[in-house]
Amino acid sequence: MKTLKPSIMELTDNFSIETNSKDLSISHEIINDELKLKITSNYSQIPSRIKLLSSNRSNLKIFADIYLNENATLEIIDENDYIIDTSFILKSFLGSRSVLELYRFNKFQSDTNNSFVHNCNMSNGSIFKDFNFTNGSEFTNNETKINLNEENAKYVGSGVVMSNSSKCENNLEIRHLSKSAVSDCSFKAVTRGSSNVSFKGKVFVDENCSNTQSNQISKGLLIDEESKINLTPILEINNDDVVCSHGAASGKADEEVLFYLASRGISKSEAERIYIQGFLSEFIEKIEDAEMQAKGQNFINENC
Repeated sequence: MKTLKPSIMELTDNFSIETNSKDLSISHEIINDELKLKITSNYSQIPSRIKLLSSNRSNLKIFADIYLNENATLEIIDENDYIIDTSFILKSFLGSRSVLELYRFNKFQSDTNNSFVHNCNMSNGSIFKDFNFTNGSEFTNNETKINLNEENAKYVGSGVVMSNSSKCENNLEIRHLSKSAVSDCSFKAVTRGSSNVSFKGKVFVDENCSNTQSNQISKGLLIDEESKINLTPILEINNDDVVCSHGAASGKADEEVLFYLASRGISKSEAERIYIQGFLSEFIEKIEDAEMQAKGQNFINENC
């Protein structure tokens, strides 16, 4: 299938969008140094792709409304290494049988503050694939709210945090508001130094939501004595016809595994790196796109 040559749309002197599609409508305005974006994706034989480009010249504050019309597919990729403060506030609306894929592979400066807030509303048969990889910063805040409003909507998401002497708060709320919807969430964190990482994952199932399927798992790996991880799964189930599971666990590396690696002539630091790679890579196969799966694995390998 023929693909279009990407084109770049400069929105500010600090932020641009690269896209491969003519089936996207993108409008913007700047108010008090805040970028207001509206993105509408229509059905296309070639799935639409957007890549976010930042020049890191000044702090970013972006508000974006994202609309996917019926049967549209939109992929959003953010691979920026940010040396500035960032704030993204997104609202997305997924039409029937549309697919939104969001991939974030972000390295932040240790002295910056970064926030990402997303409210997603999903229609019949729509799919949202949400994957986030980050190294944390002085303060990092991730908040995502998923509303599975209609039948057969599906959310799949994974978060990976590798934090060094920073505070990182992650809050996910998944609301099953119609029958036959599916959600599958996984979160993993590795903390070093005095890092403090938290994950709060809430799954709500309304009383009329029969045939609901939901899975949530969160795991943490503490490397140093001062490191902290707080994992809080919450289930609020108001219907008996559901299959819902959750799990949370955190702890230190298995000393027997590290000893085994060391006995094979591997240094302590290299053994630790191999252990972390294995720990974080457990859910990488949830990314179905081979290119994005490779990017996720590379991010883990380069930053662990």
